[in-house]
Amino acid sequence: MKKVVAALLAALMIVSLSACGNRSTESRSTGSSGNSGTGSGGGARISMVMTSDPDTLDPGRADDTQKNQIVLETQETLVRLIDGKLSPAGAESYEPSGDGLVWTFHLRSNKYSDGTEVQAQDYVNSIRRVFDPEVNCHNAGIFYCIKGGEDFNTGKGSKEDVGAEAVDEKTLKITLTEPLPYFPQLLTFSNITPVPESRTKGSANSSYGATAKELAQSGPYYVSDWTRGTQVILKKNPNYWDADHIKLDGIDMPLAQDENTRQQLFDTGKIDILSNVREEYVTSLQSRIDSGDIQFISEPQASNSYICFNNSDPGGVFTNEKIRKAFAIAFDRDAYVKKVVKKGKAAGGLIPYGLSIGTDEFRKLYDEPMSELLSQDPKMLLEEGLKEIGKAGQTLEVTFLQSNPDNDTKVIAEYYQNQWQSKLGVKVKIETASDNSSFNNQVSKGLYQICQTGWGADYNDPMTFFQCYTTGDGNNPAFFTDETYDQLVNACKTESDMARRGENFAKAEKILTVDKCGISPITFGYQNIVLNKNLKGVYINGAGGPSIELRDAYMGK
Repeated sequence: MKKVVAALLAALMIVSLSACGNRSTESRSTGSSGNSGTGSGGGARISMVMTSDPDTLDPGRADDTQKNQIVLETQETLVRLIDGKLSPAGAESYEPSGDGLVWTFHLRSNKYSDGTEVQAQDYVNSIRRVFDPEVNCHNAGIFYCIKGGEDFNTGKGSKEDVGAEAVDEKTLKITLTEPLPYFPQLLTFSNITPVPESRTKGSANSSYGATAKELAQSGPYYVSDWTRGTQVILKKNPNYWDADHIKLDGIDMPLAQDENTRQQLFDTGKIDILSNVREEYVTSLQSRIDSGDIQFISEPQASNSYICFNNSDPGGVFTNEKIRKAFAIAFDRDAYVKKVVKKGKAAGGLIPYGLSIGTDEFRKLYDEPMSELLSQDPKMLLEEGLKEIGKAGQTLEVTFLQSNPDNDTKVIAEYYQNQWQSKLGVKVKIETASDNSSFNNQVSKGLYQICQTGWGADYNDPMTFFQCYTTGDGNNPAFFTDETYDQLVNACKTESDMARRGENFAKAEKILTVDKCGISPITFGYQNIVLNKNLKGVYINGAGGPSIELRDAYMGK
């Protein structure tokens, strides 16, 4: 979703299902994927729900977990995260230049679902589209490390200036602005997947991905049917370079936005995978888990949720630091976790558990910084803030933007409304977006005052979070800006000393969540997943790639 940085990334550990719970794990596997071709499970289809209805399947506009899940199973990245390790995918090999500024990728023979050969120029087109203002890729800032990308994205250059070149049909060269040892980690993003220029010429550049028919699909599966508001159907791509080892015939993805509906689908065997389940649901399944009737995985998920303030609030309310702090602390995070969402862990910082810096877990080295802020008096902070914006003694009225009309999000919005009205004496109006896509679009344009949103790691380094809140980043929904924060984060992009990087990150975290309170973290994610007992070869990614990798999945016995 947006990032840039790191140095030597820790090797991702691989563990089996029986080892679930180890925080150092970045990927889980439901069993051996050694069977091949028409082995056990050949010809089977599985089902997993969509929790939101995608508005596009254009890889250049994939900006949330649901879109990425679909795009990354139907498109081929240059490298793919398989069982916790970067594995050759669209590129069978690659190497950096001696100075680390030029990366050369040697593409394998791979074909789109229609039988057309994938060319290096197709990757060049996708890289250029990341920076194309017309495409409006929210992750563009993550890839400013590519030469010429920022200038094209900000109207100061052209697409021809972007440092991506097809040396020949099967050789791709990418030139960076500075050496980034972790660069291959960024290539697990859905945005860098091949798109033929013939599909995005003229007006098609802005509409590409609106229907399944127009998609060029190079991954292990392809979208055979997409019924808006109902389902997405994936089928095996017979022309995929590794088709002989793809064991499933396809994946059915019905839309189920309500959590109770999703649970009923799993209970009745209509879906084979259900993720992000609540603790109370896990408890109800405990006897089936213990007997081996279903599989269960639980582990830290490198994600967070947070209160997002519009730091550029046209109304002049959340432009005030003290008012932001008042709203940030005027409710009980532990009660919110236990009684409202019933999942995750109360957060006291930006960086969740399970994310590494070098060979160490970040949160084990650096304390969550928000304890001092959480001990302050929210009512006093509000009064001081109102005085600063010329509204002393007035009853403040604000609008909270709810992300969709679902009951779960309604409960969350009403919880905040109740807490802020009772503890701060303000009036809170709830505005409801029609769906998650509309919510994301509205927030990205700054058309809100306060909302709850979140972020999940795209790769295994704190930069995947910190980059988002640098000035002008496309994934900065708070429109937060602070010169010192920017300096600290930018210094970490090329810093190879992990201790120095960690110290800079810790200082930046305090600025963002305490000193300036540009956003206010609420929860850290813990992933609870239940699966069909016979489903094997599924990888659960903590950071990078689709959240649930199904390339090697099959139905065993």
